[in-house]
Amino acid sequence: MTIHHRLNPSANDDRGESAVERQIAAQVAALGGAITPSRRHRDRVLEQASDSVVQLKGKVRSAKVVIAMSILLVLVSPLIGAMTRVKAPAPQTAERANAAALRHAEASQLSFDWALVDVFSRFRQEKRLPRDSS
Repeated sequence: MTIHHRLNPSANDDRGESAVERQIAAQVAALGGAITPSRRHRDRVLEQASDSVVQLKGKVRSAKVVIAMSILLVLVSPLIGAMTRVKAPAPQTAERANAAALRHAEASQLSFDWALVDVFSRFRQEKRLPRDSS
């Protein structure tokens, strides 16, 4: 459909312009009603919209899970740290071993050498106890 319009630049008729504008508007309105999307195009657009909504919901759900896990990790990590913190026993020094052996030798009426063996055996057993109980 073509529009034939003859312009007369010397004529300054407002009624002529409005008639042309009305004719063009009517033709555009007629074309707007004639152009409709096909059924296949409509189905494809709906499918793409549905897919994008599903993807968006999946991303939102993933973001919520990541945020929840992060919050849980931040809240639980100090508790885990406190539970796994093990206070190491103070290392036994030669002075402490000698003092314990002297006390044991006097209390048990043993020689210092055998008292020292008993003290070392006791130290070794005390060191093993926390491992055996877990």
